Amino acid sequence: MEYIRNKTALERALQTAGIPAYFETEGLNFRLVSFEKGELLSSPVRPLRDLLFVLEGTVQVYLLREDGSSILISRGLGQTVLGTVEFARRGLPALFTEATSDLLCVALPLEENRAALEADRVFLRFVLARLTDMVLSYTLIGQPQQTVEEKLMVFLRYIKPDHTLHGMAEGMAQLHCSRRQLQRAVRGLCGRGKLERSGRGIYVAKGK
Repeated sequence: MEYIRNKTALERALQTAGIPAYFETEGLNFRLVSFEKGELLSSPVRPLRDLLFVLEGTVQVYLLREDGSSILISRGLGQTVLGTVEFARRGLPALFTEATSDLLCVALPLEENRAALEADRVFLRFVLARLTDMVLSYTLIGQPQQTVEEKLMVFLRYIKPDHTLHGMAEGMAQLHCSRRQLQRAVRGLCGRGKLERSGRGIYVAKGK
Protein backbone atom coordinates (compact mmCIF):
# COMPACT_ATOMS: atom_id res chain seq x y z
CA MET A 1 0.00 0.00 0.00
CA GLU A 2 1.24 3.45 -0.85
CA TYR A 3 -0.19 6.72 0.43
CA ILE A 4 -0.69 9.40 -2.20
CA ARG A 5 0.00 12.65 -0.40
CA ASN A 6 -1.81 14.98 -2.75
CA LYS A 7 -4.61 16.93 -1.10
CA THR A 8 -6.02 18.17 -4.40
CA ALA A 9 -6.18 14.64 -5.82
CA LEU A 10 -7.86 13.40 -2.63
CA GLU A 11 -10.51 16.14 -2.72
CA ARG A 12 -11.16 15.46 -6.38
CA ALA A 13 -11.54 11.73 -5.71
CA LEU A 14 -13.92 12.32 -2.80
CA GLN A 15 -16.16 14.58 -4.83
CA THR A 16 -16.07 12.49 -8.01
CA ALA A 17 -17.10 9.34 -6.13
CA GLY A 18 -19.67 11.19 -4.02
CA ILE A 19 -18.16 9.80 -0.82
CA PRO A 20 -19.03 12.77 1.47
CA ALA A 21 -22.73 11.95 0.92
CA TYR A 22 -22.26 8.77 3.00
CA PHE A 23 -21.35 10.74 6.14
CA GLU A 24 -22.68 13.58 8.22
CA THR A 25 -19.50 13.76 10.33
CA GLU A 26 -17.10 16.47 9.22
CA GLY A 27 -13.33 16.43 9.40
CA LEU A 28 -12.82 12.70 8.88
CA ASN A 29 -9.21 11.82 8.00
CA PHE A 30 -9.64 10.31 4.54
CA ARG A 31 -6.53 9.22 2.65
CA LEU A 32 -5.82 8.41 -0.98
CA VAL A 33 -4.02 5.07 -1.30
CA SER A 34 -2.91 2.71 -4.05
CA PHE A 35 -2.23 -1.03 -4.19
CA GLU A 36 -0.36 -3.04 -6.80
CA LYS A 37 -1.85 -6.00 -8.64
CA GLY A 38 -1.45 -9.14 -6.51
CA GLU A 39 -1.04 -7.20 -3.26
CA LEU A 40 -3.04 -8.43 -0.26
CA LEU A 41 -5.26 -5.82 1.33
CA SER A 42 -6.07 -8.19 4.19
CA SER A 43 -5.23 -11.71 5.36
CA PRO A 44 -5.77 -13.86 8.47
CA VAL A 45 -2.71 -12.26 10.06
CA ARG A 46 -3.51 -8.73 8.87
CA PRO A 47 -7.23 -7.90 9.10
CA LEU A 48 -8.69 -5.07 7.05
CA ARG A 49 -8.31 -1.94 9.16
CA ASP A 50 -9.68 0.66 6.77
CA LEU A 51 -12.97 1.41 5.12
CA LEU A 52 -11.93 1.35 1.46
CA PHE A 53 -13.79 2.95 -1.42
CA VAL A 54 -12.31 1.39 -4.56
CA LEU A 55 -12.18 4.08 -7.26
CA GLU A 56 -10.24 2.19 -9.91
CA GLY A 57 -9.34 -1.48 -10.31
CA THR A 58 -10.68 -4.84 -9.15
CA VAL A 59 -10.45 -6.95 -5.99
CA GLN A 60 -11.43 -10.43 -4.88
CA VAL A 61 -12.24 -11.77 -1.42
CA TYR A 62 -11.64 -15.43 -0.65
CA LEU A 63 -10.99 -18.09 1.97
CA LEU A 64 -8.28 -20.75 1.82
CA ARG A 65 -9.09 -24.37 2.64
CA GLU A 66 -6.62 -26.54 4.55
CA ASP A 67 -5.63 -28.25 1.28
CA GLY A 68 -4.62 -24.89 -0.21
CA SER A 69 -7.60 -24.51 -2.53
CA SER A 70 -9.62 -21.31 -2.34
CA ILE A 71 -13.30 -20.45 -1.89
CA LEU A 72 -14.25 -17.25 -3.69
CA ILE A 73 -16.45 -15.04 -1.53
CA SER A 74 -16.80 -12.09 -3.88
CA ARG A 75 -15.14 -10.36 -6.77
CA GLY A 76 -15.69 -6.64 -7.17
CA LEU A 77 -15.21 -4.07 -9.89
CA GLY A 78 -14.78 -0.30 -9.53
CA GLN A 79 -16.86 1.50 -6.85
CA THR A 80 -16.59 -1.51 -4.50
CA VAL A 81 -16.68 -0.63 -0.79
CA LEU A 82 -14.67 -2.81 1.61
CA GLY A 83 -14.74 -2.80 5.39
CA THR A 84 -18.46 -2.49 6.20
CA VAL A 85 -18.57 -6.01 7.65
CA GLU A 86 -15.44 -5.34 9.72
CA PHE A 87 -17.03 -2.13 11.03
CA ALA A 88 -20.33 -3.81 11.90
CA ARG A 89 -18.85 -6.81 13.72
CA ARG A 90 -15.39 -7.12 15.17
CA GLY A 91 -13.71 -10.47 15.61
CA LEU A 92 -14.86 -12.15 12.41
CA PRO A 93 -12.33 -14.57 10.87
CA ALA A 94 -10.11 -12.55 8.61
CA LEU A 95 -10.45 -13.20 4.90
CA PHE A 96 -7.96 -12.73 2.10
CA THR A 97 -8.65 -9.60 0.09
CA GLU A 98 -6.44 -9.35 -2.99
CA ALA A 99 -5.97 -6.69 -5.64
CA THR A 100 -6.54 -8.36 -9.00
CA SER A 101 -5.36 -5.22 -10.78
CA ASP A 102 -3.70 -2.00 -9.70
CA LEU A 103 -6.05 -0.20 -7.29
CA LEU A 104 -6.78 3.38 -6.38
CA CYS A 105 -8.83 3.79 -3.19
CA VAL A 106 -10.03 6.33 -0.69
CA ALA A 107 -9.30 4.93 2.77
CA LEU A 108 -10.74 5.81 6.18
CA PRO A 109 -9.10 4.13 9.22
CA LEU A 110 -11.86 2.32 11.12
CA GLU A 111 -10.64 2.26 14.71
CA GLU A 112 -9.39 5.84 14.69
CA ASN A 113 -12.82 6.99 13.57
CA ARG A 114 -15.07 4.34 15.18
CA ALA A 115 -16.58 6.59 17.86
CA ALA A 116 -17.56 9.22 15.30
CA LEU A 117 -18.85 6.63 12.82
CA GLU A 118 -20.96 4.85 15.43
CA ALA A 119 -22.73 8.16 16.09
CA ASP A 120 -23.08 9.05 12.39
CA ARG A 121 -26.68 8.28 11.36
CA VAL A 122 -26.02 8.80 7.64
CA PHE A 123 -23.08 6.41 7.69
CA LEU A 124 -24.99 3.81 9.72
CA ARG A 125 -27.80 3.85 7.15
CA PHE A 126 -25.18 3.40 4.43
CA VAL A 127 -23.67 0.39 6.24
CA LEU A 128 -27.14 -1.11 6.79
CA ALA A 129 -27.93 -0.75 3.09
CA ARG A 130 -24.62 -2.39 2.11
CA LEU A 131 -25.13 -5.34 4.46
CA THR A 132 -28.72 -5.73 3.30
CA ASP A 133 -27.51 -5.87 -0.31
CA MET A 134 -25.04 -8.62 0.63
CA VAL A 135 -27.74 -10.70 2.31
CA LEU A 136 -30.18 -10.13 -0.54
CA SER A 137 -27.58 -11.09 -3.13
CA TYR A 138 -26.67 -14.29 -1.31
CA THR A 139 -30.32 -15.19 -0.71
CA LEU A 140 -31.35 -14.67 -4.32
CA ILE A 141 -28.35 -15.89 -6.28
CA GLY A 142 -26.19 -17.79 -3.80
CA GLN A 143 -28.02 -21.10 -3.86
CA PRO A 144 -25.97 -23.98 -5.32
CA GLN A 145 -29.00 -25.64 -6.94
CA GLN A 146 -29.63 -22.63 -9.17
CA THR A 147 -28.40 -22.75 -12.75
CA VAL A 148 -26.30 -19.90 -14.12
CA GLU A 149 -29.28 -18.87 -16.27
CA GLU A 150 -31.51 -18.66 -13.21
CA LYS A 151 -28.95 -16.71 -11.22
CA LEU A 152 -28.39 -14.28 -14.08
CA MET A 153 -32.10 -13.52 -14.52
CA VAL A 154 -32.62 -13.05 -10.77
CA PHE A 155 -29.57 -10.78 -10.65
CA LEU A 156 -30.81 -8.63 -13.53
CA ARG A 157 -34.47 -8.48 -12.52
CA TYR A 158 -34.20 -8.03 -8.76
CA ILE A 159 -30.72 -6.75 -7.90
CA LYS A 160 -29.55 -4.58 -10.81
CA PRO A 161 -31.54 -1.30 -10.83
CA ASP A 162 -31.15 -0.92 -14.62
CA HIS A 163 -31.78 -4.65 -15.30
CA THR A 164 -28.69 -4.63 -17.51
CA LEU A 165 -25.56 -6.78 -17.67
CA HIS A 166 -22.62 -4.51 -18.44
CA GLY A 167 -20.04 -6.97 -19.72
CA MET A 168 -19.01 -10.52 -18.93
CA ALA A 169 -16.69 -9.45 -16.09
CA GLU A 170 -19.61 -8.06 -14.09
CA GLY A 171 -21.62 -11.27 -14.47
CA MET A 172 -18.67 -13.53 -13.61
CA ALA A 173 -17.97 -11.47 -10.47
CA GLN A 174 -21.53 -11.53 -9.22
CA LEU A 175 -22.50 -15.09 -10.15
CA HIS A 176 -19.18 -16.80 -9.33
CA CYS A 177 -19.08 -18.60 -12.66
CA SER A 178 -16.62 -18.95 -15.53
CA ARG A 179 -16.75 -16.88 -18.71
CA ARG A 180 -17.75 -19.97 -20.69
CA GLN A 181 -20.64 -20.75 -18.32
CA LEU A 182 -21.88 -17.17 -18.48
CA GLN A 183 -21.59 -16.96 -22.25
CA ARG A 184 -23.58 -20.20 -22.58
CA ALA A 185 -26.29 -18.84 -20.27
CA VAL A 186 -26.46 -15.54 -22.17
CA ARG A 187 -26.82 -17.33 -25.51
CA GLY A 188 -29.59 -19.54 -24.16
CA LEU A 189 -31.51 -16.62 -22.65
CA CYS A 190 -31.15 -14.53 -25.80
CA GLY A 191 -32.39 -17.47 -27.87
CA ARG A 192 -35.53 -17.70 -25.73
CA GLY A 193 -36.15 -13.96 -25.80
CA LYS A 194 -35.40 -13.33 -22.12
CA LEU A 195 -32.34 -11.19 -22.83
CA GLU A 196 -31.79 -8.61 -25.51
CA ARG A 197 -28.38 -7.41 -26.64
CA SER A 198 -28.03 -3.63 -26.59
CA GLY A 199 -24.29 -3.29 -27.27
CA ARG A 200 -21.02 -5.14 -27.13
CA GLY A 201 -21.20 -7.32 -24.03
CA ILE A 202 -24.32 -5.46 -22.82
CA TYR A 203 -27.59 -7.34 -22.33
CA VAL A 204 -30.94 -6.16 -20.98
CA ALA A 205 -33.48 -8.43 -19.28
CA LYS A 206 -36.83 -8.46 -21.07
CA GLY A 207 -40.23 -8.89 -19.49
CA LYS A 208 -39.29 -6.96 -16.35
